[in-house]
Amino acid sequence: MAGRVRRAPYALIDGDSHVGMPLDLWNRYLDEEFRKRPDRPRHEVREEDQLAFFRCGRYSFPPKGFKGYMPPSGRPPGPLGGIDAQVRVRDFMDPEGIDRTVLMPSRNIAPAYLGDPELGNAMVEAYNNWLHDMCNEFPTRMFGYGILNAADTNHAIREMRRSVFELGFPGVYVNPNVIGNAPEEYHTLASEHYYPIYEAAQELDVPVAIHGFSDPYIEGFDLNWPNRIPLWSDINGFPMQGMNCFLSLVAGGVCETFPALRVGIFESGVGWVPLLLDRLHERMEKFAPMVADSAPKLKLEPREYIQRQLYFGFEPEDPFVELFIEWTRAPNRLIFSADYPHLDFEPGQTEEFLRGRKTLSDEVKRMTLHDNSIEFFRWEDTAASGADEAPAV
Repeated sequence: MAGRVRRAPYALIDGDSHVGMPLDLWNRYLDEEFRKRPDRPRHEVREEDQLAFFRCGRYSFPPKGFKGYMPPSGRPPGPLGGIDAQVRVRDFMDPEGIDRTVLMPSRNIAPAYLGDPELGNAMVEAYNNWLHDMCNEFPTRMFGYGILNAADTNHAIREMRRSVFELGFPGVYVNPNVIGNAPEEYHTLASEHYYPIYEAAQELDVPVAIHGFSDPYIEGFDLNWPNRIPLWSDINGFPMQGMNCFLSLVAGGVCETFPALRVGIFESGVGWVPLLLDRLHERMEKFAPMVADSAPKLKLEPREYIQRQLYFGFEPEDPFVELFIEWTRAPNRLIFSADYPHLDFEPGQTEEFLRGRKTLSDEVKRMTLHDNSIEFFRWEDTAASGADEAPAV
C-alpha cells in the first residue's frame, strides 16, 4: 500500500462527500418496533437486473412507476467506498491526499418528507448510529453530518445534541423543506417552524448543512417539478434547491434573525450566486417597497450575509469559483467538496486543483481546502488546524 500522499503543507479537508447505505442497515440499526412495520425504510433489489429502489413510508426513490436506479458499481448498494471505511481510505482519501472528510447522506434520507414524524425520527437515529460506527473506524479522519428530522423540531434538537456530544459529529444536516399531510404542514427554511433548530444550532455553535438534492417526489405534492424526469432533476434540481435555500435564508430573514448561525449550501454549484445577488440588488434599488413588503427582515446587502455566515460547497472543476469570489468578495466562504464516490468525482482532481487551477492563488486554495472548513466546523483547536497530519510519502 502506498499510504497517504501529502499534497500540501496543511491538512486537506473535504467538506462534502457521500456515503451509501448497506442493504442491511435498517435490519441492523432500526429500532425493533419499526422494523416490523410494512412502511419501514428498506431497499428493494430486483435480482434479474439489479435495479434498486429505496422505500420508506410514502416515499420512494426512484418514484413508483419509474425505472429503478443502477449504482455506479453495477450492483447495489453501490461503490464499496460508500459503505466501507477501509475502502474509502484506500481508494479515495489516501491517494487524493485528503486528511479529513465530512460525510453527507444520499438523497434517500428524507425524514421530513415522510408525513410520519415518528418514522422519520427512527430513521435518523438508525442512520446516525450506523454513520458513527463507520466514522469510528478512522475517528481522526472521517466525520459525519448528523441527520435531523426537521418535521419534529423537538426531536431534531435532541438529536442535534446527541450528534454533537455523543456521536462526535461536527455538523448537522436538515432537509430544506418539510412536507406534511396538509398544505399548512409544508414548510420552507424561512418558516418559523425551523426556528427552534436554528436557535439550538446557534446556541451550540454547530453548523447546519443543506444539500442541493432536488426534493423527493411525493405523490400528490408537485413541489419540485424536475423530479418527474431524472435528467431534469439532476440538471435543474440541484442548483434550483440551492437558489431556493439561499432566498429562504437571506430574503426570508433567517440570517437576520440568527446572525451567529452558520449554514452551508452544498452541491448546488456556485455559478447562480452572482445571478441572484445581481437580481436582489437591483430589486432593492428599484423596487424598494416590494422588497420591504416581501422581505421585511432583509436589512443588509445580500452578499454581506454571505460574508458573515453562509458557506458554499464547490467541486474542484467548477468554472464559476472565480466569478463567485468577484461578486461576493468572500473566498473565505468556499468549501472544497470532492463528492466521492459519486460520478462527479475524478481520481487526481485534488492534485489538478492544487497545481492546475492557475486562476486561483495559493492563498485562496488553502482557504477552500483547509481554513474555511476549520472555521465552519470550529476545528481551530484540533490537529487539523495546524500542519498536515500525514507523513510525506
